Amino acid sequence: MLDHPSSLGKWLRRYSLPLIAALGSATGLAYAATRYGDAPLASSSVSVVAPPSEPALDPIQDTVQIAILLDTSGSMDGLIHQARSHLWNMVDEMGKMTRVVNGKTRGVRVELALYEYGHSTLPQEDGFIRQVLPLSTDLDRVSEELHQLVTNGGDEYVGQAIATAVKSLQWSADPSALKFVFVAGNEEFDQGPITAAAAMAAAKDKDIHVQLIHCGPSDSTWQAAASLAHSDLLTIDQDQVAQHVPAPQDAEILRLGTELNGTYMAYGPAGAAAQARQANADASSAKLSPKVAIERAQLKRKGSYRNENWDVVDAVNRDGDFLAKTADDKLPTELRGKSLEEKQAVVAAKTAARDATKAKLAKLEADRAKFLAAEHAKNAAPEQRLLSTEMMKSAKKVAGKKGYKF
Repeated sequence: MLDHPSSLGKWLRRYSLPLIAALGSATGLAYAATRYGDAPLASSSVSVVAPPSEPALDPIQDTVQIAILLDTSGSMDGLIHQARSHLWNMVDEMGKMTRVVNGKTRGVRVELALYEYGHSTLPQEDGFIRQVLPLSTDLDRVSEELHQLVTNGGDEYVGQAIATAVKSLQWSADPSALKFVFVAGNEEFDQGPITAAAAMAAAKDKDIHVQLIHCGPSDSTWQAAASLAHSDLLTIDQDQVAQHVPAPQDAEILRLGTELNGTYMAYGPAGAAAQARQANADASSAKLSPKVAIERAQLKRKGSYRNENWDVVDAVNRDGDFLAKTADDKLPTELRGKSLEEKQAVVAAKTAARDATKAKLAKLEADRAKFLAAEHAKNAAPEQRLLSTEMMKSAKKVAGKKGYKF
């Protein structure tokens, strides 16, 4: 029997760690807090304080809408290359936004639209402006369209391009939604029939934040327009290429990114074309650079990469009755002629395989991030001012005002 304070102290020195594990961290640490001394234990009861819990996840998603307006006049090939190269990273960063509403954490649904302006082959009556793609969650389609853009000399009616996007797109009426127009170019802003003041007023009426990105040194006409948009003018070197730092996880991330494609089940008349677009986006990213290919693979495991409009697994995840409601002739061959239970079993197996692959990717991505952080600490380089980095600076500032966090 331990009937002396010094004996108790010796016993605690020997058995404190097992005691902590047995009693649980809070109570065990309270006992160990005697510091194994010769003083007797306090007679008062131990108060256990539970750590604050994280807010529950909300199935409702907030909306983030982004219209990207690119100058495709002559000499803007570098801008187009950056847009192609930074797409996956930009969407990945935007997709990290959360907002707590009524005690629950909401994620976001990212929609992208794409416009080109200043291309001389576009109709002059339209202001040399073309809507390449309306607001969409189909990121592979956005990538495909970006890779088809070419440049050619022309007049850059920036104000009219902004006004066109503001007027033409189906912007959310939700006051909590984040709505952006990112416009990048290099010629004088004050060209064309729509003034900067008129363009910014139209955007303000719909609670759309306009961010101007000038390709080159600061320009007075762009600076004046940025003031009317109540935002800072951002500048980039369109010909700068993002640096790639090789990491030990790269090869396996790329392999698993390709493996994910095998878990997709195309349905509907456009399903096969969409699945081919997915593979093409992988190949196009790989041609751009290893960095882009890795960012593409990492994004494919995230919630921002969703394809319920052509993939059975994503469609079932969105609507549990999808299989019961969809005719056999619209489903992939491997599901046709099966009972509902058999179809559900096949889709469940694909879902499990996808979830397992995503979990592996998540672990590799975390390990890669640690490796790159250590490399950056050893070889700190000047900050690069690229299209994606400047877009994120603006987005974070605006998002914070509406209660969003990254």
